Amino acid sequence: MKLCEMIEEMGERSHMRVAFVGAGGKTSCMLELAQQWKKQGKKVLVTTSAHMENPKNFPLKDITEDDGEAICALLKREGAAAAGLPVKEGGKIGPLSRTVYEQTAAEADCVLLEADGSRRFPMKVPGKQEPILYEDTTHIFILTGASALGKPLKEVCHRIEEAEKILETEAGQESGERIVTEELLGILLEQGYVRRLKRDFSQGKLAVILNQADVLQNSEESRKKLQEQLSVPVFLHDWTKAVHGIVLAAGFSRRFGENKLLYEIEGKPMYRFLTERLLHLQKKKKLQTLTVVTQYEEIRQYAEKQGMTAVENRDSSRGISSSLQLGLAAAMEKSREEKENYYLFFVADQPFLTERTVEEFVSAFLKTGKGIGCVCKEGIAGNPVIFHQKYVEELLELTGDIGGKRVLKHHLEDVFYYEVSNEGELRDLDRKEAVETGLPL
Repeated sequence: MKLCEMIEEMGERSHMRVAFVGAGGKTSCMLELAQQWKKQGKKVLVTTSAHMENPKNFPLKDITEDDGEAICALLKREGAAAAGLPVKEGGKIGPLSRTVYEQTAAEADCVLLEADGSRRFPMKVPGKQEPILYEDTTHIFILTGASALGKPLKEVCHRIEEAEKILETEAGQESGERIVTEELLGILLEQGYVRRLKRDFSQGKLAVILNQADVLQNSEESRKKLQEQLSVPVFLHDWTKAVHGIVLAAGFSRRFGENKLLYEIEGKPMYRFLTERLLHLQKKKKLQTLTVVTQYEEIRQYAEKQGMTAVENRDSSRGISSSLQLGLAAAMEKSREEKENYYLFFVADQPFLTERTVEEFVSAFLKTGKGIGCVCKEGIAGNPVIFHQKYVEELLELTGDIGGKRVLKHHLEDVFYYEVSNEGELRDLDRKEAVETGLPL
């Protein structure tokens, strides 16, 4: 269900002030709802009462100054805008002054407020001073990520100490080791958020969103079980974007002197460092599918054993375009029509590329609304590179030893660059001496 449809079901008002609390995708949901309402002709302000990602990469115009007149003018001109004040912590933004908030909220038809922090955990139990809500709040969405289900509570819950307090009361035992079920999640949401918000914001309409629900085998069954524990409606919300990882591992290693992908670093073949990290990201549902293109039997067998799609390139002498297109074709077969599909290309000779860099790059890119993204160091583009499905036709037209960077250069206005702090992560190990100057593994 679309977020704007959830609001309709809860009951719309002439001026809506929607707060997003909890964990598991608040910013992404806010941006999605902002775009839906903007298309309906509403003026939408996206802001925060706590901390929020710096909006410089959002698909909205933004102002990071406490300037009410400028924000109101931007709302009139663009229809939607993000605003807040810079803070020192992690390059994020914080709240506008209350005077400027009230001025700009009066100009907007709808305000979307990120009112809680979760430090990238998929679920949360709030502390005493959380969430931070304003008096004009009309709707509150309590988010929780479906990816938390089936995991140990201590691994997926922000403010685990608050969860322990509730569960000691409810279940009579400590439970950090307990597996998160719908029943357990429902208890924590009801005790941690719902009862308090019903008491303090009796005028507001509340609902829980089980976000990323398409990671579940039976999402409707999970919703029903969660609903049994909660006194407010529970909605399902799926990922609207699917990222497919494609690893190119069919090169000849001519400058390396031997097959570099099978060259052992600290007792492990080079190609496994990256593939193991990507497999973990797939397990976390950050990558929907994972494809490896190779001409080497050892890599093909390994990929198949790990559950990846393995594609043999029997004509790798044609150059990188052949591997790119074979991988793209295989990934497209697993793409879903109801999703916006993105194809993320890796080269297998980057053993120092970290899981965190990949995850943060993809997360930042998907919020931008752009069609192409790449990691870079000081503005110099590197790998991996990601493409929206609208660029598939151009990618399939590449020939010879020409990769996706050709398409990137033709659409520079649609490119998002993600700067990494250590260039060693992006180093392609074309020569043996490069192995000695990489990062610790």
